[in-house]
Amino acid sequence: MRRRQLSGNSQRRSGRRTVKKPKMDPGGQEKSDAQTEWNNFFNETFPIDVNLDASTVFSFSENGVDIEITQTQVENCLQRLYLAKDLFDKLNTPPVHYKQQACLLGTACYISRYEQTFNKLCAKDLLGMIIDMSDVKNAKTDHELKSRYVDLLRSCLEHDSGLKWLIETNNWLHIHELVIECQGGGEEQRMYNLLSKILQKASKMSLKMCIQMIKQMTQTLISVALRILPRTKQAPITHLSPAECASLNPYVICVVEILERLLSSPNVDILSYFLKLQIREACETLSTLSSDNEFCLRLDRIMIILSFYEMTDLFDGIKVVNHDPIALSGFLRIVEREIKKEHLNTIIKLYYYAQKYWKNVCRKMPKYFVKEKSIDIEDELMSFQVEPLVVIAEKLFGVPMTAEEELRNCFLADLLNLYSVNCLQLGYEIRKHLATQPLQIEITTLECLIKSKQLYSRKNLAVVFQVLMYALRDFTKYIKQHPTQGQCDQYQQFADTLLQAILVYLENFDLSWRESIGSIELTYLVYEFLYYSSNWPPPVIKNALEILNTTISKHMSPNMALLVDNTQHSSLNELGCLLFTKCFSVSSDVRGAALTVVCTICHKANRGFTSFKTILEEALLPDLILTMSLRDVDKSVRATAIKCLQEIIEMKDTGQRLLKNGFVDKILGIFPNEQDPFVLKQAVILTQKMYKNNDILPAEIAKIYTYLSDLALKENQEVQDYAVEFWEQVLRNQLEKQGMIDDEFPPVIFSKEQKKIVKLDDKEIRKRLFKALDCMSNAGCFNVFQTILENEEAPKKVYRIVVKIVTKLLNLLQQYEVTPEFILFNQTYPNLWSIQSMIPSPLNPMEGDEGMQELIEDSVMEMINESEYFNNNKISSPSSESASDSGECQSNNPSEQPRVSTVDFMDFLFRKLPFLRQEFVDICNSAKTKNNFFNT
Repeated sequence: MRRRQLSGNSQRRSGRRTVKKPKMDPGGQEKSDAQTEWNNFFNETFPIDVNLDASTVFSFSENGVDIEITQTQVENCLQRLYLAKDLFDKLNTPPVHYKQQACLLGTACYISRYEQTFNKLCAKDLLGMIIDMSDVKNAKTDHELKSRYVDLLRSCLEHDSGLKWLIETNNWLHIHELVIECQGGGEEQRMYNLLSKILQKASKMSLKMCIQMIKQMTQTLISVALRILPRTKQAPITHLSPAECASLNPYVICVVEILERLLSSPNVDILSYFLKLQIREACETLSTLSSDNEFCLRLDRIMIILSFYEMTDLFDGIKVVNHDPIALSGFLRIVEREIKKEHLNTIIKLYYYAQKYWKNVCRKMPKYFVKEKSIDIEDELMSFQVEPLVVIAEKLFGVPMTAEEELRNCFLADLLNLYSVNCLQLGYEIRKHLATQPLQIEITTLECLIKSKQLYSRKNLAVVFQVLMYALRDFTKYIKQHPTQGQCDQYQQFADTLLQAILVYLENFDLSWRESIGSIELTYLVYEFLYYSSNWPPPVIKNALEILNTTISKHMSPNMALLVDNTQHSSLNELGCLLFTKCFSVSSDVRGAALTVVCTICHKANRGFTSFKTILEEALLPDLILTMSLRDVDKSVRATAIKCLQEIIEMKDTGQRLLKNGFVDKILGIFPNEQDPFVLKQAVILTQKMYKNNDILPAEIAKIYTYLSDLALKENQEVQDYAVEFWEQVLRNQLEKQGMIDDEFPPVIFSKEQKKIVKLDDKEIRKRLFKALDCMSNAGCFNVFQTILENEEAPKKVYRIVVKIVTKLLNLLQQYEVTPEFILFNQTYPNLWSIQSMIPSPLNPMEGDEGMQELIEDSVMEMINESEYFNNNKISSPSSESASDSGECQSNNPSEQPRVSTVDFMDFLFRKLPFLRQEFVDICNSAKTKNNFFNT
């Protein structure tokens, strides 16, 4: 390949050139000046900061999907590289900063996949220049540069010109070496991905190159295996030394990582070349001579991958096979070899990897039958995985639990029925060793079960969940008998991992009726687990409380809870005392988790299970929660406590009891003293619920208006959002008091004061709207809304919420022709409202027809009684306001700010109407926002 002459010197060495380094003075002045020019170049030419990670800017593909770029973008990238080459020719020195070099490599990679662009890069000798700059063959070169270089080579395999260039320059010969060098750093997973994709591309474009790269990957392992093969026939066998295993480990890791990716790729047939090179046999030799657990595990994974692939090739096109599939795969033989070495931890991990690899190939496999019995490898592997937990009672108590429990005996029989004969024999062989091993085996089993969840079918998920329940029951029974064992690190680790596994299977798992019944037992087991040992560390207690919360919130209906609620000393009846105790924990995580359970219980109590309310009150939890919301040192605990109060305040008796003794003042005292926005948000929500759902004194309402007005006008957007929504609730509440139901006025309404039906014609509605607007003005709504609309620096989200609210209010006012002039006129002549328009005139035909009047009243009353709104006694005529309502309208000037009158606010809105209309349209056409006021 032709190369341009650089500073009078040119070399032809595998299509590459050597950069001539400039002579440096002792102070490095020349180098410093050159780097300054490079820095200026990148700052001016490339649209990124030189200190940023270039990998986030230029990428060949994202999530496996190629990124399409326009021709303009391609030309821009080319021009930048041309300018970089000109500067390189001028300075004769590359940029020193590796991120600048990565930027050049990333840009070249970004456009090299297009053949025409690639040819332009070669014609200008740009690729050679960039590769020389990066110096990727140097062991000290940054791993990011090496991965960028390999990515560049992969992009060249997108077309014939790039393949020809790779073959001529032999750049591909160093890919495997670079991947090995990048192990142990942040780029290793990316390098494995690149190498596997290069193999897939090369298998289609140049099979010879693909096979040669596979030989590079496997030759070290194969040569060592052939050399030490005679040692496998010695008696006794001489094992590989730790130094020998350490030297081979990087090559084994590379092979297993690549094979995993190829097995899950569309080009899985590449694995046939690994089989032909006999890498599986080499790994078997090495595994036989190794006593290192992790080293053997990786070698066994290679053998399992290749064996499963070979099965898909052997049985291609065959629908039914009358043999044991797991025995055919050679997996049992691998497990037997590890049993002889007593590598039980390795065996447990092998179950997970075998399950993972089988998931990749099972769709290509036939159905297996042995003696007319259907065999499924997933079922067998799952049975192997749960075996250590099934027999954990033998390790803890020395005897199995099946003799005591008939149901468990039946469950175990069903589990054993999933095995084939070969697997059953191997399972009993493993069982002999489990009882003699430390509890770490069970911990490893739980960790693998957590990772395997996504690999199981629905049927096997239920089996594993039941096994976890039995394991928790056995472990809890053991802790009851030996409470001090909770202090041992191994038992604490097992408890933590077991609870994590149960939590993982409870979440995002649709339990059937049988498992849901089991969830009742789960609350009992968790309660006993926490009750009988006080030595658990905070993370374990937190996991246990999270299980309680998930079980009660997602998998326990009120009807199911009644099954245990009526039982004396049931776990649910005693739950309140347990939570009360945990709220005094030193750990803030435990206190927060306990409060989360309380919040869930309160939520359940408000939606049908009233017995939960009794549990809370008997344990004095409401008073404790109020104290925690005000005084706890942890802000997240305070926020969670306030969330509990939001649910408690909705309980009829408990909420009314809390409202006494200055509850409102205590909650309002949070606003001036609290700094955390999340706590303030929860306090605003609580205040809104108090205002909406409870009877509060006029003086307390006035204080609420004062504090919420200040919060709505502060420059804290996180709190402003919720404060403005409170004022929306005030607006809605005033309209509902005037008869609005479901965002509209009904044709007629019942007047409690006059004890008769009132027809809501336009004149009556205008009168009611006028009174509602006057109350809004007195409350401070208009002051908040106008201040935000006039503030050019108001947060965008808050401004949009207010625009949405007032625009819909305007629509309502315009519907009934309530204009600023109308309001001003009626303020000038207030006595006009004393005319009782609802009194029927003598000409009214309804007056002479008492039967028809009664029929209408009965029909309307029936309609109103069905309304939840009327049942809450919130509908009233303007003249039937309670003392608290009238006080609310008269004494609520928020803070010290002047009240914005109804006329002034309406005049302001009507003047701003064209702008509000356009802004409202823009809001509706933009991304979805919170649903405020009237539904759109």
